[in-house]
Amino acid sequence: MNASAQLLICAMTLGPIWFERHEIDQFAAGYQVAVADLTGNGRPDVIALSTEANRVDWYENPGWRRHELARTARNIDLAPHDVDGDGRPELALASGFHFADGTRGGEIQWLDQPDERGASWRVYPIGRDPVPHRLRWGDLDGDGRAELVHAPIFGPGSRGPSRMTPCHLWAFRVPDDPGGQQWPVWKIDETLSVLHGIWVGPLDHDGRDEVLTASFEGIWRFDFEPDRGWRKQQLATGAPATSDRPGAARGSSEVAPGQLGPGRPIVAAIEPWHGHEVVVYSPPVEADGLWRRHVLDGSLREGHALVVADFDGDGQDEIVAGWRGAGGGLALYDPVDPAGMRFVKQQIDGGIAVEAAVACDIDGDGHLDLVAIAGRTNNLVWYRNRRAARKQ
Repeated sequence: MNASAQLLICAMTLGPIWFERHEIDQFAAGYQVAVADLTGNGRPDVIALSTEANRVDWYENPGWRRHELARTARNIDLAPHDVDGDGRPELALASGFHFADGTRGGEIQWLDQPDERGASWRVYPIGRDPVPHRLRWGDLDGDGRAELVHAPIFGPGSRGPSRMTPCHLWAFRVPDDPGGQQWPVWKIDETLSVLHGIWVGPLDHDGRDEVLTASFEGIWRFDFEPDRGWRKQQLATGAPATSDRPGAARGSSEVAPGQLGPGRPIVAAIEPWHGHEVVVYSPPVEADGLWRRHVLDGSLREGHALVVADFDGDGQDEIVAGWRGAGGGLALYDPVDPAGMRFVKQQIDGGIAVEAAVACDIDGDGHLDLVAIAGRTNNLVWYRNRRAARKQ
């Protein structure tokens, strides 16, 4: 479906932020979405992944013409990055996802963008690890070259949450010849269980990216220090288990950091695993204590997407959460006090079963927009940020 001729479906007035909903395509069993300028025209294109339909496609901005990218089996996550240094984004892809069988699958590979439009993307292996779930790029050691962080949801030999084994939180280093040499494995941690969400990026301005994880053990921060190796710090325990049944949901499911202004960090989460709560954490009173937990919303059904960004340009980040159960939905939580104790919930969409979402300036107007993908309602949608007036 070419969405360039699609009419505006609906518009929602959200106080200072006004989103317009634009359908990019009907996308069967969509699970993950990413953005990257694949054409070099300065506009971010949209890359969409389906697990059940075994497809990865990209949509050209503007106009949203669809291009086939890959037809690998049981896809689960993707992460664009210029792997070979040719100035064009390639794609890291995790496939072979078998939720209840940690003895097979787990292909991690990178796809090289062809020189000619319409040609097939070349596929090269990176590694193999069962039950892959999240891929993110980050310069973890500060050498100017990004590593690929790989976080499976379960460990090898697992049988879903009822029989868990520790997860491999690994990074793959890019070799000089990424298409012809083996990618070295850099082990970060192998202790967490049901590792559902990760975030990779700069937190302390030391020239190295950090890793935040959301698992049954709550939220952890991993920071590489050249003279000490990996330093592991627990920020929060997450939500407690509500049942003694093996595999009962607990801890954290998604995690993303933000700022309420200079020197006022927060960490947002969805809890527990596939949970119903949107949570914001504020720094601890004691320097070595756990971060303080505040529940913003307890009404989600299978929360599965989390975005933290400044959509209205006021210097304070908003939180966007998406859920896939009971018809799904997408909501924004806007801070109304500098301490981060009070947020106003604003509904963005009440009819999309969101699996993943990302913030990006899609139309080049200087305001962050949203792109969301939905599996049960089979949507690929972008929400145009039409007004970003400063809060009064």
